[in-house]
Amino acid sequence: MAAARMIALLIPTGSDHDRNRLPVATLTLIALNVILDLVTNLANHPAITKQFGFVAANPQWYQFITHMFLHAGLPQGPDTSIMNYFICLLHIAGNMTYLWFAGSDLEDVLGPVKFLGLYFIGGIASAALFWATAVAGQFPNLDEPAVGASGAVSALLGFYLVRFPRFKIRLWFGAFIPFPLIMRQGITRISSLAFIGFWIGLQLVLGVQSLKAGGAQVAYWGHIGGFILGFVVALLTRQWRHGGEEFYLKEADYQFTKQNWYPAMEYYRRVAERYPRCVIAVTKWAVCWECLGLPKRAEKVLTDALQSYRERGWTTEAAAVESEIQSLSRQEPVESPAAPVAPAHPNLMFRKEFKWKEKKS
Repeated sequence: MAAARMIALLIPTGSDHDRNRLPVATLTLIALNVILDLVTNLANHPAITKQFGFVAANPQWYQFITHMFLHAGLPQGPDTSIMNYFICLLHIAGNMTYLWFAGSDLEDVLGPVKFLGLYFIGGIASAALFWATAVAGQFPNLDEPAVGASGAVSALLGFYLVRFPRFKIRLWFGAFIPFPLIMRQGITRISSLAFIGFWIGLQLVLGVQSLKAGGAQVAYWGHIGGFILGFVVALLTRQWRHGGEEFYLKEADYQFTKQNWYPAMEYYRRVAERYPRCVIAVTKWAVCWECLGLPKRAEKVLTDALQSYRERGWTTEAAAVESEIQSLSRQEPVESPAAPVAPAHPNLMFRKEFKWKEKKS
């Protein structure tokens, strides 16, 4: 009797980052992938993938891009099992799930143009490294087309790891053994550093094994190539600074909305010292003093920041703080400020975990 085959899934459903814009580019990429997958399966899938998939034996220039929009075709033949169909559908479903998870957050912070640039360059880098390793390793299946968006998505994961290393990812996990039917599932939260770090570590192990074995059904080195591209681009653009600023501000805002003024003030002070151009941290630091009934201290925080900005020539930041000082001089000290405005497109799957709630009076 053959041993039962277990299937394990990890599906990200949210993160700490709340989106401020609708991820139109990400949704467009997902729609294009799904539509093209349906069209190619209704047409001649083997012929289309042979022409537009990435063929390492003799790649055409356009295949470095077109392979990203093709996925595994539905199995055919009398011996086809339900498991074959499941594995085929899992290819595109998994890629699109991870594209939505990483893409929606990164498009929000990068904008659609830079996001699409990262996506396509990552896909090209993925094909290039797969090509190099397949030829160098003398893989026997060089004539078989490699397809899938996973290389481009891997570039997003590499970038995401640098941008949001401290943020938590909400994951649904499931394990299934079809016969006898056994299922285990649940929800967990894990840091992006641990989750993505484990994923790329697994790709490296399997990639080395594929070189030793002379090939594999999965283009692990394509995943590694895309990841390296995204990771390096994020390092060169110092993305960890932006991610760190957002992380600490979120911690501060959490205390702020609970009206824990002293802990919130300490967080804002640390953010302002670590990221001096963060005007939001400076102004909310001052607001905390104002809420404690100490407007003079609030004014000192703002005037010190204004002097620093002027000395450094940061005119935009100086103007924002100067406006805040004028506003402070025209109003009475407030007892309870309004809660931070919610983003236009929050990550609703994660929202209940963070528990941003204004303290009731």
